Amino acid sequence: MFKEEVELIDEYEVIKGLVGVVIVRDRKTGLYLYNVIEPILSDNAGKVLTKSREVLRMSNKLPEGNDVEGYLRSLINEVMSRLRIRLSDDELKGVMYYLLRDTVGYGKIDPLIRDDYIEDVNVNGPNKPVYVWHSRYEHLRTNIILSHDELGSLIVKISQRIGKNVSSAYPILEGLLPEGLRVELGLRDVSPYGPIITIRKFRANPITVIDLIIDGVINAEVAATLWFMLENGINMVIIGPTGAGKTTLLNALLFLIRPEARIVTIEDTREINLPHEQWVPLVTRESETPGVQNVTAYDLVKVSMRIRPDYLVIGELRGEEAYVFFQGLASGHNGLTTIHASSLNAAVRRLMAKPMNVPPALIPLINVFILINRVKVGGRIVRRVIDVTELLDIARGSLKTNTLFRWNKDKDAIVKLGDSALIADLIRMGRVSQEEVDTELKRRGEIMKAMARYGFRSPEAVFRVTRNYYIDPERTYRAVVSGELP
Repeated sequence: MFKEEVELIDEYEVIKGLVGVVIVRDRKTGLYLYNVIEPILSDNAGKVLTKSREVLRMSNKLPEGNDVEGYLRSLINEVMSRLRIRLSDDELKGVMYYLLRDTVGYGKIDPLIRDDYIEDVNVNGPNKPVYVWHSRYEHLRTNIILSHDELGSLIVKISQRIGKNVSSAYPILEGLLPEGLRVELGLRDVSPYGPIITIRKFRANPITVIDLIIDGVINAEVAATLWFMLENGINMVIIGPTGAGKTTLLNALLFLIRPEARIVTIEDTREINLPHEQWVPLVTRESETPGVQNVTAYDLVKVSMRIRPDYLVIGELRGEEAYVFFQGLASGHNGLTTIHASSLNAAVRRLMAKPMNVPPALIPLINVFILINRVKVGGRIVRRVIDVTELLDIARGSLKTNTLFRWNKDKDAIVKLGDSALIADLIRMGRVSQEEVDTELKRRGEIMKAMARYGFRSPEAVFRVTRNYYIDPERTYRAVVSGELP
């Protein structure tokens, strides 16, 4: 099937019976290549597809709602009647696939968007191979190339679905597609080699902390410790490079907050998805219309302080909103956020530098720094929580820290290094007893292990267990460890 120049690495289906993916390694270059395998049409099926596309272009409309497939099926039957062609069921499926791909889908790149292993789709200009970020194999060159016309049509489709115009006057477009895909788009005005598009995918159902335990990103002991800390008002920041899984981990931890808590989230583009009834999602807005106000993260953080959240969550700290966020922590709000940084030291330097300008005295209000990153394990690229460290103080530019957990590369396991100084402070203040701490950490850890063992990994299952645990911890514990949802 394959030439000697390439080695088969992986293959799987994206659309059952229609579209597959074959990943090969070029023996000469060592590069991994991602090949989309789509239906091959017979001559008659090709004629029906060409004529159907022609009729669609002339009519220039599709029915609204869920009747698109029915409309296209009728169109195909009408075209077959005109051309006096009869197609087999398999041929009809192939024609229908291409019509759906090019109308309600995203054309040639639609299989990439449908592939659950793909996290980013990168179109780097016309007549160039499209690249993807694959969760197993990282950057891969695909066998998809968009012509000038195909790229232009894709840009029009994306701008229409986002609901924003893109032109020489406004050559950069950012937004969210109806499927929840985040798009960054730049025209030739800012990209001399031709328009560029980056599509970042997010799951409709959030990845839960149990998913992360099953996948080895975090372990039950770490998750139980962070759960206990969240309940007791210990603030956290998740740090890591681009694509490390910071927002995914943030969303997973937020599921562990009390169901009745008032949570305000602030993001540039909606990524966080929570089941809490008192969840208030706020999103920034950039205005291109004169007289219409820009709404920045700084504005939203100020507003959120007035609506008294129990937890203030910022998707990513980038600018002057950081100062107001830390002022909120100083006034007693609980906070969680993420920062693009490679280490705790780098994160602290970013916080103190422009444009954040957080005074050193306020930075220890973020109590726990969680470092997550992509690492290589057994030839695979995986995500792991690398380090969980408490920031206790900053004195004369020196950080006083206490590392609780650290990932061991040789064992591919997260190892406990010490006890929490922050939880010890809670005990000293009389908020909890040592016996309560020991009981809670042990019980929550066993619940997490049992949920992973029995596959209680869905958002609904995790929230159900969390909700019931806050109501009756012992009864919930007994149910879960025996393999039942409470």
